[in-house]
Amino acid sequence: MLPSPLRPNSAPQPSSSPRPTTLPTASPSTTPPERSKTRAMDLLRKHYGLSVTPPPPSGRPMDPLDLDSPAFDSKAYYGQLITTASLTTLLKKENDLLTEMRQLDSERQSLVYNHHHELIDATDTISAMKDRTEMIDRDLERLKAAFSEISRLSAKVAIEGSPS
Repeated sequence: MLPSPLRPNSAPQPSSSPRPTTLPTASPSTTPPERSKTRAMDLLRKHYGLSVTPPPPSGRPMDPLDLDSPAFDSKAYYGQLITTASLTTLLKKENDLLTEMRQLDSERQSLVYNHHHELIDATDTISAMKDRTEMIDRDLERLKAAFSEISRLSAKVAIEGSPS
């Protein structure tokens, strides 16, 4: 269990609501499913070394208080959250963050698990190809010997059958 920065020894409560992208001050805005999907696709592209699509243009792309922003400033976010949010908002924020951390950890474990199985499948395929190649090599050696014998017999027949 991960320790909580807001409550020591707290038991996390699952929450089904998505994490707000900014501080919950006037009106909380949630991450749209399209943005989450785009983010996940970008992470996969980055993992596989493919080009990452630029983020969609928004009004505040470099907001230091946006958890998903590259310019995120944890100290400023924490200071703003502690000074402006109520206790219930802080507890909800903690639960939301813990839920998202668990979800991201689960996704990471799934990726590792899937890649592990792909690696095992690739190893099995390479091993099977090696076995087949060795069998083909043996067959080719026998075929080469047979053609050599055919050539030798053909030459012998040609010599014996030619008029002298």
